[in-house]
Amino acid sequence: MATSWDFDTDVVVVGGGACGLMAAVHAATHAGGVDVVLLEKNERWGCNAELASGTLQAAGTRLQQAADIDDSPEIMYGDIMRKNHGRSDPAVTMALCRQSAEMVHWFIDHLGLPLVLATEIRRIGHTRMRMHAHPTRSGKPIVRALRERLAALPNVVYADNTPGRGLVTDDQGQVIGVLVGPDGQVQRIRCKRVVLATDGFGASKEMLGRYIPEMRDALYVGAQGNTGEGIRWGMEVGAAVEHIEGYQGLGYVHPTSGTRINPGVVISGGIVVNRLAERFEREDQGYSEWAGVVLGQPGGIGITIWDERIQRLYAHAHTMVESLEAGTIVRADSLEELARHFGLEAAKLAASVEDYNRGVERGCDRLGRELLERPLAPPYYGAMITGGLAHTFGGLKIDVHGRVLRPDGAPVPNLYAGGGTAVGVSGDTPDGYLSASGLLTAYGLGMIIGQHSARTLREAPS
Repeated sequence: MATSWDFDTDVVVVGGGACGLMAAVHAATHAGGVDVVLLEKNERWGCNAELASGTLQAAGTRLQQAADIDDSPEIMYGDIMRKNHGRSDPAVTMALCRQSAEMVHWFIDHLGLPLVLATEIRRIGHTRMRMHAHPTRSGKPIVRALRERLAALPNVVYADNTPGRGLVTDDQGQVIGVLVGPDGQVQRIRCKRVVLATDGFGASKEMLGRYIPEMRDALYVGAQGNTGEGIRWGMEVGAAVEHIEGYQGLGYVHPTSGTRINPGVVISGGIVVNRLAERFEREDQGYSEWAGVVLGQPGGIGITIWDERIQRLYAHAHTMVESLEAGTIVRADSLEELARHFGLEAAKLAASVEDYNRGVERGCDRLGRELLERPLAPPYYGAMITGGLAHTFGGLKIDVHGRVLRPDGAPVPNLYAGGGTAVGVSGDTPDGYLSASGLLTAYGLGMIIGQHSARTLREAPS
């Protein structure tokens, strides 16, 4: 039976976050460009890239070269694979590493973003200084610039408040269109390529309960629109999924406001104590695995403590600005004052800080911490933290072009996936996450998918 269509285009992108915006812009401009429709569920809900710090890991950029930093896609690939225990697809991981410098340069040259090499940002597992960021250390300016670029393109239709409803396939299993629109008003769009960029399923209690039950009731700090429909649609047309049980934790979330502390305050010399005013584990761990460590403490709570030197390093970061505005960061002239604010035993807190400071001076920490900077000194800063869920790792299996694959390795015809809808590069456990890998798979895969879809459509016989 013939399918009736309400609209016809070349590429439909479902999801207007980092990956979807990047894919749409590049599909519309690369190799002469093609016609694109981008469907967004609700722009006001935001996307994970806006909520994140916006730091982009990239290897071999001209900003690194200007700073005499010797880096390469191969070195970056090695860092990612060591952190994820060799659990990501090697070819896809390498493709993203090789794309990373072009991605950063494109943001600077084509979007006019004043990205810099963020030399103050240190993250566990990176052997080179490769974090590139906006001066505000926020992801919002990058997303905003992409939206502005998209709005200026005559061959793009951007449909906000227009949720995707599913995929349309023909008798041979080829994806030939999408269902869109609110209940009772569903329409059909015919297209030659579909890009699923709806992110993961961190906001879906049902999917979390099925795949990651231990995080079903955890504090979720990602975008509320991330309910996993892109993954479900891909599975319905025969796509393979991988690492569906994996997730990124975030161990520096305020338990009531949801604001976050920049992990750098700990990596640069801060400490974390529990409600007993005792340090409980070495703090120089990745912030993803740190979420589970904090949740294992009494009440699932920790108190992060740092000093003026560290505060000056990170005060400009948008997460710190938001936390200060929310009143979740406390400044105190003494440890006694800090202890009083958080309901800690002052003598125990003083002993914990003194013990840590002696370890710094000796170069040997009692808990085995290796990143030791300077002893903490007044005035002090503190914030209550807990562990939360940032995003899910697992999703549709893809190849180096972002094409969705079936269990036998064959592509699902005309279907792409990126960002949190596709399986990431962090494996299947929280400790596999190397900082900024989420944005790498969002922006990087969006760029790869957009270019590949435009090029293959332009090269296809008419």
